[in-house]
Formats: sequence, C-alpha cells, structure tokens
Amino acid sequence: MDVYNYVNVKQKTHSLPEFLKELIPVLVKVWKQDTSINVPNSSYIFNEEKFHSVIQEVNLYGQYVHTIDENLKHITFNVLDMCKHSHFIKIFIPDEYPMIKKQPLCFETMVPSVSLNLFLKMTTILNLFETFKNVVNELSNFWNVHNEIISTCNPIGSYTFRDVNYRIPIGLGCCNILLDIHVCVEVEVDPLNPLNCPKFHLHGRPASMEKFQKRLNEINPILIWSTENSFKENILNVFEVPTLQSQYEEEKPEHYIASQNDLNCCCICYDQLDMALKNQTKSCVNEKCDALYHMSCICEWLLNSGSTPMFEHLQGKCPQCEEDMLVALENFDLIKT
Repeated sequence: MDVYNYVNVKQKTHSLPEFLKELIPVLVKVWKQDTSINVPNSSYIFNEEKFHSVIQEVNLYGQYVHTIDENLKHITFNVLDMCKHSHFIKIFIPDEYPMIKKQPLCFETMVPSVSLNLFLKMTTILNLFETFKNVVNELSNFWNVHNEIISTCNPIGSYTFRDVNYRIPIGLGCCNILLDIHVCVEVEVDPLNPLNCPKFHLHGRPASMEKFQKRLNEINPILIWSTENSFKENILNVFEVPTLQSQYEEEKPEHYIASQNDLNCCCICYDQLDMALKNQTKSCVNEKCDALYHMSCICEWLLNSGSTPMFEHLQGKCPQCEEDMLVALENFDLIKT
C-alpha cells in the first residue's frame, strides 16, 4: 500500500471506526490496482478472495466496526441503541470464506434468546450484521425497560442485555419460627412486548409468600399494569407494597428452619398434603430444605421447566432450594401433558 495514503488516513482520523471508514476504500482501490497483495511484517498471508470479500462487505458499515483481527479471523461491530448503550456482535470468519457462504457464520453477542433464531441462518457478514443492527433497533423499548429495572428496582444478582428474568425484592414476610424472611418476585419480561404486563413467580418460604400469592390470586395483574406508570410503580401497585426492599443475598438453604405449617402443605399450590398417600407426594432430598409437593404439582413444574420424561423419571431442581431432584413417574395419570 502507498505509505502516503496510509499516513494521510491515519492523520485525518481520531478513532478506530473513523480510521477503518477511511482506510477500507483505500484498500479496495489498491486491491483493484494490484490483486497480488502480500501484507508485510505479518506471519499470515491473506487468502485473496477472503480478503477482497471481507473488505467489500465491511466497507458498507465501516463506521460500526469496533475491532478487526489482524488475520481476519473475526470482526466485532458496535451498534448504539436509542439510549446510546453499546451492543456488540463478534463475527467469526472461516478461512474458506466466502467459498462456504452456504454455511451459517458463528458469532458471539448478548441479545434475548427469542431474537437469536434470526441470526442462525445468516451466511454472510453483511446479512448477519444487518440482522443484528435491526434487532438492536427493534428491541429499543426492551433495552429501556432493562435499564429501568436495573437502576430502580434493586434486582438481586447481576444482569446483562441477554436476560429477561429479574428477581426483585418486594417485601419481608413472617412465619412462626423465623421472622423477616425475604420474599422476591421473579419478573419475566417479553422482549418483543416489554411494556406489557410481565409474568410473575414468587420466591421465598411458603408462609412468607402467602400474602403476596393471595394478592396475585385475587387480582388480574394485567388490569393493574399501566404503560403510563414506571416499571417500579407497576410492581408496587400489583403487590400493594409501599416500597421495594433493598438488595440482599439470596437466603442459603442451611439458614432455613421449616415451620410446622410448611410441612403440611404443598410448596407449589399451598394446599394441604395427605401424608398417607405416599405415591402422591414428593419431598426434597435436601435435609435442610425438605420441601414437600403434590406429585402432580412437581411433575407439572418440572415439565414446564423443560424436563423431558426419560426412563419413567423426570429430572430437575427443587423449586425451593434448587437441589437436584429425580421424580419417579409411577403414576402417569398424575402428569399434565
């Protein structure tokens, strides 16, 4: 490459995207003049067709390029959403590219899983990036809701733009033996319709969750949820709490001492258990949890969590302490399919 052109481009720019935006047209021009390019001071000799194809595609979106591997093994693009948050996609480029354009490209990015299917059949850098750029723009409301939850709702744990489930501390419950038991609600946001009422699932000790579960059973949250309110205001209205609790570390199973009331009810539906019907009850194997469930309730829970019956068993985790659980399906009539 003409050293003058390179230096001129470098002097005119102040960032990598600007530099690439100016440099790529120069590379294309040089390529057209001499297709037998060797890159000096590099242990890697570019595949000519790959080099030409990649440069041509990247040239259309040079301002979005964040980094380019010196051997053209991968390219990372950066797209800003409406709130100026950065979203990255790293696209891996096979050595045989573009000869194998029928093969989908591998990539790394953080977007909700519902959008990932759109990327899986993309076979060119151009199509994959354009799809990513469209997804970032289409999910602008979701990015806003995500940031609102992180900044105002004291969510427990860490979250990325990939997450759509958030654990929000909504209050302190009470039971007979332990006082001030934390209760949180797991909120599942639909990334395609983030302003709609989300799904709710309570976490905590059954006795502590009772008043919140009763509230959910008595109302239709959809009728309470309003797009005119903030996400936090909607959560407060749904659960009738004056404020959200501060962040806290989730309670460890060993800190739990079950009350007698807990031992007499299913930890999913809260109805009383008939302990005489052993084939219709299931207990957690964790002695420090020892939660009990109706067989029909735990089977439905595990099926809804993605468990598939294998060898007349369902495998999953205890809803209370997340201990591994194996449920023998001795009575298939108890399963709702």
